[in-house]
Order: sequence, then structure tokens, then C-alpha cells
Amino acid sequence: MANRVLGSATVNTPKQLYKYLLRECEKLPKHTQQYYKHSVKQSFKQHASESDEERVQQIMEQALLDAKWVIQKYNQPGSTPTPK
Repeated sequence: MANRVLGSATVNTPKQLYKYLLRECEKLPKHTQQYYKHSVKQSFKQHASESDEERVQQIMEQALLDAKWVIQKYNQPGSTPTPK
């Protein structure tokens, strides 16, 4: 299993990834946090029974890329419109 160092966090297992992604949701605007937390939880449940180690690694890598994209999306100037 490959080590992934993200900031001060090291992500080696699906459980560590799950915790990391939930903490990353805290960096998002308040009105989006619940949506992304729910998405992380649903994805974790959906893939919990995955037994193929290679597939698990692919899922984890894609989740990290997706999380990076979402964080960057909301960190761009003018990208956080407030809901009405």
C-alpha cells in the first residue's frame, strides 16, 4: 500500500482516508459542508465491501484527486456564492 502524505496527514488506509476527507470538508464554506460530508459517507459505505486491493487503491487515489479539486474550486476568488 502506498503512503500518501497530504499536508500533515498520512493516508494509508481507507479509514484514514475517510477521516481525512471529513476533516477536509471543514475547510469548505458552511453551506456546502453537509453535502460533501454526506457524499464522503455514502461513498465509503458503497465501497466498504470491496476486496480487491488494487481497486481499493484506485478508489482512494480518485477520492484524493476529487477532494483536491473541490477544495481548489471553493478557494478560488469569487467562487463561493451565498445561497438565497
